[in-house]
Amino acid sequence: MINMAQYHHIKFLKEVEGLSQRQIAIKLGISRNTVSKYLKQNKPPTTIKRKHTYSGKEYSDETKRVLPIIDQWLEDDLKRWGKQKHTAARIYKRLVDEYDFKGSESNIRKVVAKRKKKLQEVFIPLDFQLGHQFQFDWGEADIVLQGQTKRVFLFCSQLSASRVRFVRAYLHEKQEAFLDGFVHAFEFFGGIPTEGLFDNLKTAVEKIMQGRDRLEQESFMALQTHYLFKAEFCNVRSGNEKGRVEGTVGYVRRNALVPVPVVQSLDELNDHLLSWCLKEAEHRKVPYSKETVKQMWNKEKEYLRPLPEQRFEACKLVSCQVNKTSLITIETNKYSVPCKYVGQAVWAKIFVDQIIVVAQNQVIAKHPRSYERHEMFTVLDHYLEALIKKPRAIRDAHAFQSSDIPKVFRRFHQKMRDQEGAIGDRKFIRLLLLHREIGMEILTQALLEAEKTQIYRYDVVHEFIRRIENNGTIIQDLSRDKTPTNLLDYKIQKSNVAQYGQLTGGQLD
Repeated sequence: MINMAQYHHIKFLKEVEGLSQRQIAIKLGISRNTVSKYLKQNKPPTTIKRKHTYSGKEYSDETKRVLPIIDQWLEDDLKRWGKQKHTAARIYKRLVDEYDFKGSESNIRKVVAKRKKKLQEVFIPLDFQLGHQFQFDWGEADIVLQGQTKRVFLFCSQLSASRVRFVRAYLHEKQEAFLDGFVHAFEFFGGIPTEGLFDNLKTAVEKIMQGRDRLEQESFMALQTHYLFKAEFCNVRSGNEKGRVEGTVGYVRRNALVPVPVVQSLDELNDHLLSWCLKEAEHRKVPYSKETVKQMWNKEKEYLRPLPEQRFEACKLVSCQVNKTSLITIETNKYSVPCKYVGQAVWAKIFVDQIIVVAQNQVIAKHPRSYERHEMFTVLDHYLEALIKKPRAIRDAHAFQSSDIPKVFRRFHQKMRDQEGAIGDRKFIRLLLLHREIGMEILTQALLEAEKTQIYRYDVVHEFIRRIENNGTIIQDLSRDKTPTNLLDYKIQKSNVAQYGQLTGGQLD
C-alpha cells in the first residue's frame, strides 16, 4: 500500500535524483507498474482515493444484487410515519425471506447506515419577502382554569419575514376556533399576507389530491375569499416545510406558559398571551439582522393588504329543527328560540363564544355557547306568547327559574298569585310583556318600587313605570345667548284687574 511518504520518495527519486522507474522500483521494493502509475497521475493519493482504490471491493456481488431493493425501501420510508419505518434488522429479514439473500446481517447493517446517510434531506436557508407569507399550526398546553387543570389548544401563527408571533388559546381545535383564530391574527398583524402555509388539517382540507393539490373545506375557502389570501399546503408528514411556526409552538409553551398560568377565564389567558407576544416582538432580534422583530414587523405592515371593512363570521353553520318546546339541539345542548318558530327549520351560527339563531335572514335568538353536555338554555321572552294562552305554566317554567331573572319577579308573581290565583298569573304575564317596550331595567325598578307599597297590582306597577320614565326627562334652561331672537323680543302683557271688574259688573269674587 502506497502512503504519502512513499509517493513523495517516488517523485523525489525521479525528478531530483534522476533515477529510472526500474531503479526506483528496486530501491523502494515495489512493482515497476506502481511507480509508473503514480508518476503518470501527477497527483498525491488523497485519503478518499486511497480508500476507494486499495480497500478492495466496496460491496460483494451478493450485496450489489439487493442494493436497489434496499434503496427503494428506504426511499419509501421517507413518506411514512417515523415510527413505522424499516430497521436494518427488518431489512435483512425481508431480504432473506423474500429475495433469498445469502450475505451477513452485519454487512446489511453497514449498508443501511450508509444508504440512509445519503438519503438524508438537505434543507435550504430561506429568506422570505415582506408581507408574502404567514405560517400556522396548533399546539397544546395545560393551564389551571377556575381551580381545575385544563388542556387548551394554542392557535399559533407567525409572519415568515418579520417573525412576529400571534398566539390565542381555545378549548378545542374545531372549525369555528380555527376560523376565529385567523380573524384575531390578521387584526393583530395589522393586515393580510399574500399566502399562508398549512398542514393538511381536517378543518381546512376535505380531501388530499395528487401532489400539493387539496379539496378545501367550503368554510375555509370562504375565509380565503373574505381576506383574499392563498393557502399552500405542506406535503404529507412534512412539518419541516413550515419550520418557522413549528418552533413557535414549543417556544410558547416553555416561555409564555411556564409556570402554568392560573386564570379565571380564557379571556384572561388570551390577554396574557397577547401581552407576551408584544413584549417578545420588542425584545427579540430577527436572526441575521440587527433589527428587532417589532422594527421588522413595522416595515412588513406596509406590505400587508388592508383588512376588509367587516369582520369575517367565524362560525360553523348548521340547520336545526325547532321542537315542540321551542328548543334546538346543538352538540347535546338545547337552546330556546321564540315559540312561533316551533316545527320550523332554522339556521344556527356556532361561534366560539356564542350561538346565533337565524330564520328568514333575521336573527331570532342569541345564547352564550356552552361546552358542557346535556344542558338547557332558555329565554323567558321566547315563551311569552305561549304563556298568554297558558298563564299557569309560568309557575314552573324553566326560563322563569333562570338566575338571569331578578328575584323580585318571582316574589311579585307569588304575591299576585296568592291574592288572585289564576287571574294573578294572567296579569303577571301582562307585566312581563311590558319589558318589550320599556326594557328589563325599568320594569325591574318599577316592581321594586311597587313592592315597597305592598300593593301587587298591574296598575300600580304601570304608575311607577310612568314616574320613572318622567323622572328621566331632562329639562334645561337656555342661556340668553342661545335663546332665539324672536323669543327675546316677545313680551307678555300683564293682566289689568280693573278691566276684569268692568266685565263682571265690578264684582270680584
